[in-house]
Amino acid sequence: MNEQPNIDIRRFVETFEKLARAERRKQSLFGLKQSEVRVLLCIEQLSHENKQIITVSEISKKMLVTSPTVTELIKSLSTNGYIERCVDPQDKRVSDIKLTDKGEKIVQKLITYFTSLFSGLIEKIGVEQSETLLDLLDQVCLYLNETNLESY
Repeated sequence: MNEQPNIDIRRFVETFEKLARAERRKQSLFGLKQSEVRVLLCIEQLSHENKQIITVSEISKKMLVTSPTVTELIKSLSTNGYIERCVDPQDKRVSDIKLTDKGEKIVQKLITYFTSLFSGLIEKIGVEQSETLLDLLDQVCLYLNETNLESY
């Protein structure tokens, strides 16, 4: 690994800790866990991609998590009335997952919330720095996904 004498590694650690703390502070949003929010937004996105049937498998692929993880979240969201599962008559193992009216309403609130949040960020740091931030975050995600830190 190349040593960068002008970069203070502690600053990276502190900044990532600040991000983690900010994330933990908002454990829920509109009464939903962060993981439930991600599933609802994923279903919304898949429904706009002209998907005929939205399955647990498709959601798990899109979210990069396991199907059992998604299944548990789907159960919770279904119990709370945000989604409905319709069993495929041709294949009883497959369920089509759709947002209910309640689910549609909460998704619209979430979209409004995130639009406002990130519009405020863009306004604060500017368009150019926002683009740079997005490019850098993409690189960070790629690096973290490619790096096996357990070997250290």
